Amino acid sequence: MANRFWDSYADSLSLRDAMDRLLEHSVVRPQALASGSTGGSAKVMPIDVFEKDSDYMIRAYLPGVKAEDVDISAEREVVTIKAHIPGEAEREESGNYRWIVGELGYGDVVRTVRLPVPVNGSAIEAGMAEGVLTLTVPKTEEAKPRKIAVVAK
Repeated sequence: MANRFWDSYADSLSLRDAMDRLLEHSVVRPQALASGSTGGSAKVMPIDVFEKDSDYMIRAYLPGVKAEDVDISAEREVVTIKAHIPGEAEREESGNYRWIVGELGYGDVVRTVRLPVPVNGSAIEAGMAEGVLTLTVPKTEEAKPRKIAVVAK
């Protein structure tokens, strides 16, 4: 077993990470504040966003949601995803249950993502597989990187 020395930079939390952790365990959730949902009924869905060449990829967890029950809109550099996650607690007979733990998320969820550049909203492709929504969001032609040839004189 190799000795591992403490690296103060790699092993320490940034102030932002520490504050995020603190707020995660408090009554007010930072994601709710960021989305403007401070007490409304819609919850924030977890997502991954990454860039590939001339597209952005967005993945969102939507367990139990049918593809036709997802609403996606895009305007300039903003993409919004809305859905309703069905849950056992919403069923009428759930009032007769004696709940012990109820941690599975359900209800209305929404997520708005502001991307760094404008996107082509009419060319967005969406697919759903095993509870994961995947969006391919192409950049506008003006926002795509171009290779410029240098001419020797």
